[in-house]
Amino acid sequence: MMKATDYEGLQEGAERDAVQHTVVGIAVRRDSRILLLQRKPDDFQPNLWEIPGGHVEVGESIPEAIARELQEETGWMLQEIIGFVDAFDYDGEAGDATREWNFYVRAEMTSALVHPEHQSHAWVGAEDYRNYPMTDEMRRTVGRALGQNG
Repeated sequence: MMKATDYEGLQEGAERDAVQHTVVGIAVRRDSRILLLQRKPDDFQPNLWEIPGGHVEVGESIPEAIARELQEETGWMLQEIIGFVDAFDYDGEAGDATREWNFYVRAEMTSALVHPEHQSHAWVGAEDYRNYPMTDEMRRTVGRALGQNG
């Protein structure tokens, strides 16, 4: 993970590469575990596990999107963006080119976890994250966030 992130450079690169949608992924760590959320059965990529996150809105900065998505998907407030984990591209729900940037954050977990857009949650560690069904790209991201090679 790198400490300093060039958010504008990430966004300019996505525009240059004709990426249609951008998404942030949020690796929240508690002790030696990462928070995973399970998608609902009727959602895009049904029942798969992922880190919290979502689309970057038009006119929104990456840090703003991270703070908003963290609050929407967990009920928690962003304390600090610690670093950049990785990025990957995929075909979105409508087949559109989508780029996901993943960040390691510190969250203020003062309230109970809420995940209204997901059906379940789990705190997973290096010893068990491979047991959760997820895309290959997300598995690499979670592995990196846990200090593994993915």
